[in-house]
Parts: sequence; structure tokens; C-alpha cells
Amino acid sequence: MSSATNPDVVINAFIAGIHPYFDYVLAATAFSACLFTLLVVLFAFSTKESRRRLVFRLNVLAICVSMTLGVLVGLVSGKAMMDPFNQVARSVYIASIVFALFPLVLYDSILLTRLFALYPVSTTPPTTLLKIFAFPFCVKCARVIVLVCFLIYL
Repeated sequence: MSSATNPDVVINAFIAGIHPYFDYVLAATAFSACLFTLLVVLFAFSTKESRRRLVFRLNVLAICVSMTLGVLVGLVSGKAMMDPFNQVARSVYIASIVFALFPLVLYDSILLTRLFALYPVSTTPPTTLLKIFAFPFCVKCARVIVLVCFLIYL
């Protein structure tokens, strides 16, 4: 009897083929579920006044973008796992890449907004502002440069 027709070999090959996609689906589901819980807690413990602030809105946007990324990763990986010969559309892959790369710039913006809330420009001495904002600003600029270079070479 040939080893290619052995059911154990076929099942092991199938499991080896879907294992990476299964890991992605599992991780995306777990992280998205945590983010959904975080979003519920954020709304439950916020006040009407805190919901009006820009930082609150940016946090909600960041959580929603991350949850969308989790859904897209689950969709792409689940489709690759369940129907490997009929992949999702190219636009879904592009959307997954966009949702994976560009939120990092959003997160930097949220950090800078929080820092501006803690250290207002009008009341903080310029040298202190320079010490506080130099590193986050450099990280943000570097991240934008890397993203642009990636997109150019992609």
C-alpha cells in the first residue's frame, strides 16, 4: 500500500497545511475579543465629559481599527484554511495590509495628543516641551518614512 493513500499521512499533511492559518485565526479572534471587551469597558466607565475629548475619540477609533484588522486577518486566514484554491479578493489583502500598517501612525498620534493634554504648549516651558516631544516626534517621523519606503518598494 502506498503511503500517499494512507489516511494518517493525508490528515497530517492537511493539518500541517492549515496550521499557520489556524494560528492566525486563533490569535486574531482572541485579540479582537479582548479589544471588544476593552471598548465596552471604555464606554461603561467614561463620563459624558470624557467622551467629548479628542483622546477618547481617538482611543475608540484605534480600538475599532484594530478590531477591523482582526476581522480581516480572520477572513483572509479562514478562507485560506477552508478553501485554499479559492482565495479572497486582492482588495481584501490590500485592506488587510493597510489596516496592519497605518494604525501605527494613528497610535503615535494618540500618544502625542495625550502628551499635549498633559503638557499644554501654553504653560510648559519650551525646553521641557523639547525634552518630552523630541523622541515621540522622531519615532513618528521614522515610522512614516518607513511606511512610505515600504509602499514605494511594494
